[in-house]
Parts: sequence; structure tokens; C-alpha cells
Amino acid sequence: MKRIGIVLMLAALANAPAFGAGLLRPVGDSMPELVIDEHRVDVVINNGFAITEVDQVFRNPHDQDLDAIYTFPLPKQASLSELSLWIDGVEIVGEVVEKERARKIAREEKDAGRETALAEKREYVAFDVLVSPIRAGSSVRVRLLYMQPIEIDGGIGRYVYPLQEGEIDEQEMAFWERRETVDGKFSFQASIRSSYPLDDVRTKGLGSSTVTQESTGEWKIWIDNLEETTELNRDIVIYYRLAEDLPARVDLLPYRDGNGQGTYMLVVTPGTDLQPTIGGVDWTVVLDVSGSMESKISSATDVVSRALIQMRPEDRFRIITFADKAVDILRGFSPVSAEMVRSAGDVVKRQGARGGTNLYAGFKAGLGGLDEDRPNAVLLISDGGANIGPTHYTHFVKLLENTDIRVFTFVMGQGANRPLLGNLAEASGGFTMDISNDDDLYGRLLQAKDKLAREALHGVELQLDGAGLSDTAPNRMPSAYFGQQIVQFGRYSRPGETTLRLKGKISGEDKVWQTKIVLPAEDHRFPEIERLWALSRIEDMQRSIDRGEPESEYRAAIVDVATGYSIVSDYTSMIVMREEQFAERGIDRSNKKRVGIERKARQARATATIQQTRVDQSQPMFENRSSHSTGGGGGGLGAVGPLFLGLLAGLGGVRAWVARRNRKP
Repeated sequence: MKRIGIVLMLAALANAPAFGAGLLRPVGDSMPELVIDEHRVDVVINNGFAITEVDQVFRNPHDQDLDAIYTFPLPKQASLSELSLWIDGVEIVGEVVEKERARKIAREEKDAGRETALAEKREYVAFDVLVSPIRAGSSVRVRLLYMQPIEIDGGIGRYVYPLQEGEIDEQEMAFWERRETVDGKFSFQASIRSSYPLDDVRTKGLGSSTVTQESTGEWKIWIDNLEETTELNRDIVIYYRLAEDLPARVDLLPYRDGNGQGTYMLVVTPGTDLQPTIGGVDWTVVLDVSGSMESKISSATDVVSRALIQMRPEDRFRIITFADKAVDILRGFSPVSAEMVRSAGDVVKRQGARGGTNLYAGFKAGLGGLDEDRPNAVLLISDGGANIGPTHYTHFVKLLENTDIRVFTFVMGQGANRPLLGNLAEASGGFTMDISNDDDLYGRLLQAKDKLAREALHGVELQLDGAGLSDTAPNRMPSAYFGQQIVQFGRYSRPGETTLRLKGKISGEDKVWQTKIVLPAEDHRFPEIERLWALSRIEDMQRSIDRGEPESEYRAAIVDVATGYSIVSDYTSMIVMREEQFAERGIDRSNKKRVGIERKARQARATATIQQTRVDQSQPMFENRSSHSTGGGGGGLGAVGPLFLGLLAGLGGVRAWVARRNRKP
């Protein structure tokens, strides 16, 4: 019989010593330190995407000129689109060029004694910004802005301002010292503007917040620290919950200036067609006990124990630990009981942290020894920082060949290997969820529980007839689980009415939903959609490289898209210099023009009533059914306990397995 199983992978980087955003200098460097005098953050969450503006003042209190290197964790799906430096009191907006050219320009400007700033993306870990020089006894103002799509999951929106970076890059930690303190003013404010009513808004993380409701669809959040220093070492997490019983729907955020192609962000919020699943489960916990997990093992074990105790009497469990190699603590499956769970947890704690991270060995052990006549759930808890044994994505995917095992990844903390964990989830038809160290973890895990306790929509396709579509992204739609929205970016050349179709399979049965929508000939409200589309295209190409396809086939295309739409990528950087230097070097001020258009649109949106984005009112795609809800009475936004991670997940995909089992002779 074909094995049916589920893998839940948690990249755990919680309760580690703080290593947050801040100014860097080499370890042991005798140069004096700079000061962060001001750190101001303004966030606007407008329906399907968020714009984050960070305004900072760096001060040099010393009698010699110094350079500043500032780093902050890379937000998920973030397009760094603005880097500004104030020169002679005037704001200069940066331009995106190929990375090596940008570095060469920055060196030349620095050597000439002229002001410059350079922003680079450091793989999946961080954005790094160089500012040179900060004159003796003077201050420099730097502004950066990034935008990102926002997920609505089970009726809950979530935004993270990342400040705490994980500690899995030992070389980087050994080389740099980090100043994380804001000596002057720290402030954070966010505005949520939704075309659908909001029931509740909550925050976690750095500082205490003030939350006010301006209207049914608009809330504001403030965090201020004016009297004492602020450590930039904890994320700020915002949750907002949509009102109950909202309709399943289709939302469209378009941009077209009346000429050429239009760009769109299409968001489909399905109805409740995904039915609950049934069946007992064998639970396999695969726990990283390598040296990088030293401060996390005890908390992780406590949380896993709490989760296992909640399983049903007919369920079974086992625990596999891994560092340099994998060890089966119980030597097989055991019935779920409080006594057995506590006993196994005690053994894990006594082992302590040791050695390197052989993620491959742990993953392989978790997929072995499963009972093919029972549904299985394998929980892999790690920071994803593999450094022993096979480490490339293709090695892990081979373990999934000839199986029917889906991978569900929970990426915990900034700096975890999100590409590896996310690609594994996508390749297996599962999903990935990011969890900040300061998340309302109970709410996030309730979302996961809802998904895994129901059927999923696989083989998802979105089609727009006769719209002249091109360059849709992502190029392969992921499976849709209970509560998840389906998001597609694309370009269109023929505006007007079109038929939208959603196709997929539920438990092997073909499903089709459709409606009529209108792609506008002219719409100036959301010019930022062009950048988000470009970012999604770049992510598609980067995933192909991560999966082992030749980098040479994609690098030039990534550079073309990134420079065309001014996006900092693995191969492009943003450079700022004096205005006359752009002209002298023949660099077109395309980003400056784009920034002007986007700022004008943001000003118009801020003073206008909240924009309606639903486009299927006259012909509802889901026949006036309700969308997935949070369950009322607080839903997925319950209070979190002292543990760094609470795991509460059901099992998805069991219904189909039970149907096949019942058909056996």
C-alpha cells in the first residue's frame, strides 16, 4: 500500500540570546562607535500589501569621520524600493544597478570623499546598508522603504517588523560586533486600512503599544519610547482579525496608467468547501539538539510535550533527536500518555546540545520506519542551518521520491533557512508558515491546526480568459489549505470584462469555480503593484536556482527585472550619491520617477475613503458562501503562555487515505 504521511517542519530559533538590527563594526576594532540617535517606523497596511518606512539618524560624536554599516533582518517577500540619504539638507533617492557595479561606484565615491549609501541583500538573512561618511561631530539621516504582500489566513492578517536576527551564522557573529541601542527617540506607528470590517487588533514584541479604532475598517497602533534607550532586538508583530461571516470573494488590486500593459494582484478568498478529515495518527517528532539549539532545547521539548499530551488515546508517538547523527529516543512508537511523553522529554533534556547540525540525517530518520497502514505526521524542529552531511535542496527532495508525504514548514525566527524549508514544503504540496520569536504563537498554531484538520485544494490554477495575460507569478500555484487565500500577480494587455476560473482537486475530484471581473483600462490607485509583481517574478527564478537549476540561465533575467523595477536582489544593489554623480555615470533616474508616482498615490489613498477592492459582487464566485473564519470568540488570537512555542496541529490529508483504505478488498 502507498504510504500516506505528513511532515511538519519547524525551524526553531526562539529564546536565543538577542542579536538584533543595528550598527556593525568588526570585532576588536579600536575605532569609536557611532550612535543611533533616532529610529522611526511608519507602516501602512492597505488591503493586500504593506509599506514600511524606516527613518533613522546616525550620529558621530567623535572628532574623526566614520562609516556606518547598518543591518536589519530580511522581511519575508520584501521589496526594498527606496533608500534615501540627506545630502546638504536635500533628500537623494537611490537607484538600483547590478551589484558589482554598485560596489565599485560606492568605493569610488567613498575614496573621493563624497557622500554615498549602498543597500545590499545578504542571501535570505538580512539587508545591509553602508553609509559613508558620517562627518565628525555631525549626524546623517537615512530613510529606507520596503513593501510586501500581506497574508490573510483564516480571517487573520499578520504583519512583522523584523528586528531580531537568528544566530545560525557563526562566521558572521564571530566577525561583527553589533550596537543595537537607540540612544535617542524610538517610535513605531502603523495604520491598517481594510475594505472589510475588522474586529480586533493586537500586538506582540518590542515595547507596549496603544491601539485605537478609527472606523470599522481602520485601526492605528503606536509604540513610543522617548525617555530611555531602546534595544532593537525584538520583533514587532501585529495581528488583525476580520469580522466573522465575511463572504468568500475575489479582490483585485490593479495598476494601469492608460498605456501599455496593466499589472494586477488577484486575491481569491475561497468558501468552506474543504471538509474535516478523520483518522488516527502516528506522530514522529524530529528534534534538533545541535550546538546552535543550546538555549532552545528545553523550551522546545516542553512545548512538544504539551502538544503530544493533547493527542487522542488511539494516537502514537516517537521522538528522534539529531546533531551529528540521528537517535530514536523510544526506539519506535509508543502509545500517547502523559507519563510516556514526560519520560521521553526528560531524556531529551538530559542529552543537552552537542555537535553540528545534520539536518539530512534527522529528516531521513523521520521518514523511515513508518507504519504504512496508519497516517503519519512527522514534526521536524530545527533552525534549518544544516552544516553536516548533504545540505542542498535536491538531496532532501530525493528522500520524498516515491512517497505520498507532504511537508509543512514552520520557519521560526529571522535568519532560518527559509528557501530550503519553503522549497521542501512546495515540492511536497504542503505549506510554509513563518513564526517570529515574538509571535502570538497560540494563534499561529491554531491556524495550522485548522488547516491540517481539513482537506486541501491541490493542483490550483487561476485563468483569465481573453485578457492577454503574460508573466503570471508564481509560475506554479501552491496547494491551498483551509483558511488560506490564493494570490496571483500578472500583466494584462487587453482590459475589459473577462472570465476568471479557479481550478483544483479536492481528494482527487476536479473542482471549478468561475465569475466575471473587469480589468480596468486605467487605474492609478496602486502603482506599487508593479514592484510586487516584479518581486514575485524574481522569487520564481530564484527558487529555480535554489532547486539546482543553472544560475547562468536566470541571473541576467533577474538583473533585468530588478533594475527595470528598482528592486534590491541577490544580484542588484541600491546606490545613493550626489545628484550630479548619477548624471556623470549615466545612470537613469528611473527609481526617482517611480518613487514620485508611488508617493503621490499613497498621499491620495491616505486622504480618500478606504478603497473597495472586491470585484465579484454582481456574480459571486462562491455563491454567497462565507469565507473561512477564525471561529469567533477570539479565534486564533488567544493569549500566549511563557513557552516559546506551542504546537497544536491536526492532520491533513487523512480523509483521502481513509477512503482508499476502505476500498481495499
